[in-house]
Amino acid sequence: MATYEVSRTLVKSPPELWAELEGDRLGTAVGAVNVRAVEPERELAWEADGAAGLARLEPSSWGTKVTLTAWVEELEAQVARNGFFGRIFKKQAPPPPPAPDDIEERMNTLLDDLGSAHRKPFVNE
Repeated sequence: MATYEVSRTLVKSPPELWAELEGDRLGTAVGAVNVRAVEPERELAWEADGAAGLARLEPSSWGTKVTLTAWVEELEAQVARNGFFGRIFKKQAPPPPPAPDDIEERMNTLLDDLGSAHRKPFVNE
């Protein structure tokens, strides 16, 4: 199983980031089927087919440190899980998990998006 981890300190409060991650945002970014709170307002766990991970929030001096970790199953483990006959008869398999490079890119994109300002101050609309 391959492990990927990305982290950044974002200039937002933990409750603000929790509200953004707790909804569909984290699940959509990493392709998760299930997202649940492990420790309220501090840690979220997510699960997808062939992958799982954690989103951890820690207060920091200038904001909140967000650490995203993913554990992705190797291709050999997926083949072993489907079995020899599953490959021969091509039984309906669930969609493949995100590729390792893709999951790391998705997590970085999510952190970039969380860190960017969504509202422009002092702009007349």
